[in-house]
Amino acid sequence: MMGSLELGPEADVSQLEPLLTSENIEKLEATFVVKVQASVAQWLQKALDGEVGEWSREQEPNTDPSGFYHSPMPAIVLQILAENIHLAGMVSESLQHRVHGMALSELGTFLKSFSDALIQFSQDHLSGEALAAHYVSYLLAALNHQSELSASLSILHFDGVAPGVLAPVEAGLDELQRRICRLVLEALQVELQPLFTALPSRQWLSSSELLDRVCEQTSNFCRDFRRIRNPEVQVLLAEAERTVVVQYLHALMQGRLVCRSADERAQAAQCLQHDAAQFKELFLSLGLEETAHCTPVLLAVRELLNLCDPTLLGLEVAGLQQQFPDVSEDHVSALLDLRGDVSREQRQAALSSLETGPSSSPRTGRRALFSLVPAPTPALSTCLSGLCT
Repeated sequence: MMGSLELGPEADVSQLEPLLTSENIEKLEATFVVKVQASVAQWLQKALDGEVGEWSREQEPNTDPSGFYHSPMPAIVLQILAENIHLAGMVSESLQHRVHGMALSELGTFLKSFSDALIQFSQDHLSGEALAAHYVSYLLAALNHQSELSASLSILHFDGVAPGVLAPVEAGLDELQRRICRLVLEALQVELQPLFTALPSRQWLSSSELLDRVCEQTSNFCRDFRRIRNPEVQVLLAEAERTVVVQYLHALMQGRLVCRSADERAQAAQCLQHDAAQFKELFLSLGLEETAHCTPVLLAVRELLNLCDPTLLGLEVAGLQQQFPDVSEDHVSALLDLRGDVSREQRQAALSSLETGPSSSPRTGRRALFSLVPAPTPALSTCLSGLCT
């Protein structure tokens, strides 16, 4: 009965019933999984609490030998789950599948708790309730933790697991990445908003000082992006550039500047060309790959200002729509206000070309820009004597 060769001839093992019925095994496995789940949940919460406790430190996050922000938390989380899956596999295949499903469920819960903790961390900091000395640095560290979890998720896989079983966890990791990026970009936006209130202006037409300050502030904010691993650093740099460009476009549409002459329109067009080049140089220096840049939108807007004959604006507007299909009538109208020489009839003709132009889909890799810019509501009372300014 116990595999002894001496007992073998005395009993026909094939005729013996199992020591445990399938119902008993089912109950034992279910009880085991419940107890293990409680233990795993406790350990994962302990790991998260330890990480969250670090965020209020006066010191920057720890780094690995390569200089990237690092924490043992991702390795601890995956080790806890992987060890329990492996131990269950030593008992039976069915128990391993049960524990594996439980582990993925607990990992999903952990990711949700991690995201919620980051949101609370952000709210406490931005409200002034609990200012963090290195707020952005710990958000960047969290992005590395997400990256490490995502890269090492395969250790939870074993033979016999159905394809796609990791998909919900992968989706949770992607959502966590988007959440962290949004929090970082919101912090960048808060820092840059006061600077963009002075753009555009007469000072902007005559000096690059205002934009120099924007670039300096952006560079200082992004200097710790080098602590993030690829490909996440490219994702965040591309989104940071888009945030800057969107704020720039929003500033252009606030009606703070109306050109009073052809010379001022030429100056404004030159400023747009200079600013596009400066933004590109800035983000190249920060490490953004050239193909990801969205500053060409400023050159497209420049053409609207640089055109000498306003009766031809319809062609430029159609071209702008071709390059950036998410541009709206309100966006174009606000940009035309910058010119200061567009009559009511010319404006309507230009907007008509936008409305009746062929529908176009975004080019491959083209990211939303104008749809992220709140378009100002047109003020009808500003159209006087045939000129809309």
